[in-house]
Amino acid sequence: MKSDVSLLRRLGAIAYDVFLAFSLAFFIVGAVLIAFFDKQAQTDLLIFGIYLITVYFYFTWSWVKGGQTLGMKTWKFKIKQINGENITQKQAFIRFVFAMLGLGFIYQLFNKDHLALHDKLSNTRLIKND
Repeated sequence: MKSDVSLLRRLGAIAYDVFLAFSLAFFIVGAVLIAFFDKQAQTDLLIFGIYLITVYFYFTWSWVKGGQTLGMKTWKFKIKQINGENITQKQAFIRFVFAMLGLGFIYQLFNKDHLALHDKLSNTRLIKND
C-alpha cells in the first residue's frame, strides 16, 4: 500500500520531533546529574544511553499509543500498519532502528509506493489525517 506523505512533510515532522525529543532528554539528563552529582555519574556512555533511551521511548510510545508524534500531528499525518491497524511495539522498534540509520529516506525517493526503508521493513505506512 502506498504512503500518502511526501519526503518534505516527513522531514518537517522529524525536525519538529527532534527538538522535542532532545529537549525531553536534556531535562532527564539534568535530573540524573543533579540526583547523582558525582563525577562517576557523568560518563559519556551514561549520558548517551539516557539520550538514546529517551528518544526511543518518545518515538515508539507516540507511534504505538497514539499513532503519531507531536511533529506528525502538526504536519497532519499518522502511522498505521499496512492493514490499517495501530502499529505494535515490535514494528515501532524496527522503524526506530532503521530510521536512525537515515538511509531509508533516500529509499523513499526511488520506491514506487513512496515508502521509506523503515516503512517497508516494519510493514507500516504514513497516511494523511482526515
